[in-house]
Amino acid sequence: MSKGLGAVCVLLGCLLPVCQRLQLERSHIAQLGALAQALDGMRRQMTICAPPMEELLAQAGRSPEETVGRFFAALRLEELEQRPFSALWDSAIRSSGLSLSRDERETLSQVGQVLGSCGAEEQCGRLADAAEALRRCQTRRREALGGEGRLWYTLAASAGLLAVLILF
Repeated sequence: MSKGLGAVCVLLGCLLPVCQRLQLERSHIAQLGALAQALDGMRRQMTICAPPMEELLAQAGRSPEETVGRFFAALRLEELEQRPFSALWDSAIRSSGLSLSRDERETLSQVGQVLGSCGAEEQCGRLADAAEALRRCQTRRREALGGEGRLWYTLAASAGLLAVLILF
């Protein structure tokens, strides 16, 4: 009985880190989708009624994805007199807890370089381009997760079974 319980604990001990890592990747995929959706919403609002930047960012920050909401909330527009908007945008990217790759971070950073500093058409274009790039990243990660997830589960289960055979 105790050997069986020990074997189950060893097997679960091997599988748990894999489950946690795959959950983080699923969260990252959801975050990319929420960012793309927020950028699309900003573009639509700019096209329809061109609201003030504070209102535009507040609407984008109402994302159901918590980290995306924190990103928009981290933008300190009251510091605009001391720092350019692009610096505030980059600071918010770093401080909000977004789990982005270097390319994804660069894509989002490019949006901050044009927001409020050029014409509405160029801003809308950059928002659309960034949203599309983030969606492509999301799709690529989702496809990779399927194959990698099965591989990691198989490797973890095999390692757990091998450990059980060696220990018991």
